[in-house]
Amino acid sequence: MIGVGPVAGITIAGGATLAPVLRSRARLRRQRAAIADAVTELVDLLRLAVAAGLSVHQVLDLVLDRAPDPFVEPLREVQRRVRLGVRLGDALDALEPLGEPVRPLVAALRSAAFDGVPLAPALERVAFDARLQRRRTAETAARRLPVQLLLPLVLCVLPAFGLLAIIPLVIVSVQSLGR
Repeated sequence: MIGVGPVAGITIAGGATLAPVLRSRARLRRQRAAIADAVTELVDLLRLAVAAGLSVHQVLDLVLDRAPDPFVEPLREVQRRVRLGVRLGDALDALEPLGEPVRPLVAALRSAAFDGVPLAPALERVAFDARLQRRRTAETAARRLPVQLLLPLVLCVLPAFGLLAIIPLVIVSVQSLGR
């Protein structure tokens, strides 16, 4: 039997406990990022359908076949609820679990369904905001990149530079001093 010290045991137990939590958080972060990226595509599809002169119900039915992956199931649920007799504005609750990036879109669709507000200008505003948010996210990721590259630089590139450039110079210098 292999003995493990208390510090190593606590470290292993902590790692085993935290690994599933960290994986689920990373998965959730990836899902949110995919939704945020796909919102602009969905809004553009909706804008095209509205520009063709379709009603809100027709727009959602048409876009369902071409919707980005994160939106397919929620849009099917909206369509199913509408077929069961739920008002479209209420059926849009199925999109709420997708989170914050979808809320302006849902609000615009609800306004069009309940109040008869023209959908095209509202979708223009939602598209502009979604693109702006996508740009901000990309800029944040670009600012974070140098910090993320610092560790590989320090651990890989600098030691390699030292081995290939500085050590040979030191060896030649030491050998010339010995003569």
